[in-house]
Amino acid sequence: MRELIAAGWDVHLVTDPSDGFERLRDIAGLTLHALPMKRPPAPLHDLRSLMRWRRLLKSLRPDVVVAGTPKAGLLGMLAARMQGVQTRVYHLRGLRYEGLSGLSRFISLRMEHLTASRATVLLCDAPSMRAAVIASGLAGAERTIVLGAGSACGVELDRFHLPTNDERQEARELFDISPAAFVIGFVGRITEDKGIAELLRAAAAVHAAHPQVVLLLVGPIEEPHGLDAEELLLLGEAWVRTLGYLQEPSAAYRAMDIYCLPSHREGFPISPLEAMASGLPIVSTDATGCIDAVRPGITGLVVPVRDTAKLTEALLSIVENPELGKEMGIQGRAWVSADFDSRQVTRNFIAYMTSLISEQGTTPTGSAA
Repeated sequence: MRELIAAGWDVHLVTDPSDGFERLRDIAGLTLHALPMKRPPAPLHDLRSLMRWRRLLKSLRPDVVVAGTPKAGLLGMLAARMQGVQTRVYHLRGLRYEGLSGLSRFISLRMEHLTASRATVLLCDAPSMRAAVIASGLAGAERTIVLGAGSACGVELDRFHLPTNDERQEARELFDISPAAFVIGFVGRITEDKGIAELLRAAAAVHAAHPQVVLLLVGPIEEPHGLDAEELLLLGEAWVRTLGYLQEPSAAYRAMDIYCLPSHREGFPISPLEAMASGLPIVSTDATGCIDAVRPGITGLVVPVRDTAKLTEALLSIVENPELGKEMGIQGRAWVSADFDSRQVTRNFIAYMTSLISEQGTTPTGSAA
């Protein structure tokens, strides 16, 4: 948002007045609009929110509306279409229905169809997401786009960097991890759809073969987490370190030897990019989004979703061949530097937004909501 403002855009941010809202006031030049929205379906509340959206857009008269997340996307695209906003961008950061089944999946998919039908373009964070959007019939190829190699924000390469030996030692000391340990790491929500059950079981098998292995989990434990009794017991093992949420995870990456994201679904996950920028090999899945965040056999290894046995094999292959992991880490840093530098990702977004406005015959100084 700061970069859009610096480029001359009049940026208006419409968001639910939840935690973190006040911190956004620190962004110079940004106009904030608090608009209550509920994440789960709430027909009466949603209708009131839609009316508020319409009144706001009628007052702002923006040249373009960009909306993301399922509920804000639905309400924002509906209201923008009703108010005749010419350029309506639905920014897809994930496909919620991929993690659902039965009636819940049907309803979620229908809502996505409704949102997509009101958008003029669907901006997808990852190539595999764009393919899934087209395959599901949400939109055709002509209304979907991925900018560059993908990613919503890229990586700050100065913040996430190859650690020196001293930085690595300091990180190990900070988290009370032995210098001799081999650390498998994860950063994200501790919950079922992140593949935590498979990770715990696979890491337990690897630890049984190589007792120096430590599992480092960085992130909050969500409720409901979907873990069974055995998996919860594994969380309490001495070789498993759970740190909770870290506002600054860069030190955690410096303590790791492998980064593992066995997620069932993603948009374009940022954590593997941060890990590669920190020189780590990646073990991930072939889920939507995840597959775009690793170059199989070059920057890491890819396994099928929910396949604990294959995940165990992949982790073992790097634990037992650390030179392979180091080479993958070097290749990963080079790839991230070339394709996912946050400055270039931002430039790509601003250039695309400017091109949309140019097609309207106006200037990029209009309002964006």
